[in-house]
Amino acid sequence: MTIVDRIETFVASWRELAADATFAGMTLAEFEVAVSAPLVLRAEIVALEKQLEGKKIGKSDADLAANGVLDLVVNSVRGTPGFGPDCALYQAFGYVRKSDRKSGLTRRGVKPAVDANAA
Repeated sequence: MTIVDRIETFVASWRELAADATFAGMTLAEFEVAVSAPLVLRAEIVALEKQLEGKKIGKSDADLAANGVLDLVVNSVRGTPGFGPDCALYQAFGYVRKSDRKSGLTRRGVKPAVDANAA
């Protein structure tokens, strides 16, 4: 049984069976105030977790928007005379300059067939 369960059990039982009684020098209302800290803190934690969840979503949205702006800038550098896809700025942004790219052409040599009986 958790502390929250115990508090709720004590309060419900006290309210139902001895609402006007005093125990440990406290009325039911005083007892509820005395044990409210764990409940209040848990409620605050839940609220903060919701705020964190919202901030994470906001961060993701902001990342997408910033990525769009980064794409616009790099595309503009590519299309601006005096810069283009072969300039140092393009490379500094983390892209491969056009002159540094490999052609992509590969020539695969023909391997002789392995004779299964030759081993």
